[in-house]
Amino acid sequence: MSKPNFELPLTIDPEHELRFVGPFNRSVVTIMTLSNNAAVPLVFKIKTTAPKRYCVRPNIGKILPLRSTQVEICLQPFMYDQQEKNKHKFMVQSVLAPMDADLTDLNKLWKELEPQQLMDAKLKCVFEMPSTEANAENTSGGAVGGGAGSAGGGNAGTNVSSVIAEGIKSETKLSSNEKASNSPDATEHVDSSVEMKALMDSNSELRKENLYLKDQITRYRSSAALKQPNEPYAPLLAEKQIPVFYIAIAIAAAILGLLLGKFLL
Repeated sequence: MSKPNFELPLTIDPEHELRFVGPFNRSVVTIMTLSNNAAVPLVFKIKTTAPKRYCVRPNIGKILPLRSTQVEICLQPFMYDQQEKNKHKFMVQSVLAPMDADLTDLNKLWKELEPQQLMDAKLKCVFEMPSTEANAENTSGGAVGGGAGSAGGGNAGTNVSSVIAEGIKSETKLSSNEKASNSPDATEHVDSSVEMKALMDSNSELRKENLYLKDQITRYRSSAALKQPNEPYAPLLAEKQIPVFYIAIAIAAAILGLLLGKFLL
């Protein structure tokens, strides 16, 4: 942190540049510290040349005498291009609060101030990409912490790369599994492969049993639909001729009755 300049009511840390460390496919946050060196409250407001790209909390506020406050500046995710020149800038405007000022409504107070009363301080934005090893670690296992050293990030990235290499070798060559049997990551990969094979075999057996049961059910239904071998067979034509036979007998009986009636009479 830079030494406070007591000739100015407000000191800013960092003083000239706001650094944002990538990767920039996620939100990146940096902190600005504002210190009030005066014996009266100080009111500040923060502006930027790219308001849609940043989120500032708070963007307006007050600082009590001889106190400090922190401002969180969040850069929104975007497609970073190293060839593109960055021209983003921030401006911190400040003013010592008037004696009769109402500090409960800072937006109203700010509108009532004259531009000549404001003190301005400008900072430029600098985008930085981490080292290749640290970037590989962030891609594989998560974001790199802001307070982590470059050596720690490099070691973690190397470990992640070795684990990926072991996984590829174990999938393509069986012999590499035997060579890496002492590695915990390789042992976990072998156990997972054996367990997956056992599950696939079990699934195959269940499918065979399911097909067998379906075949048995189909055969049972087909056999139930057939007639029994000892069941007597009655032709359909005979079944349809039975009512005609009875009608013929009835007509013959009626004619016979008429003839007998005539002879008897």
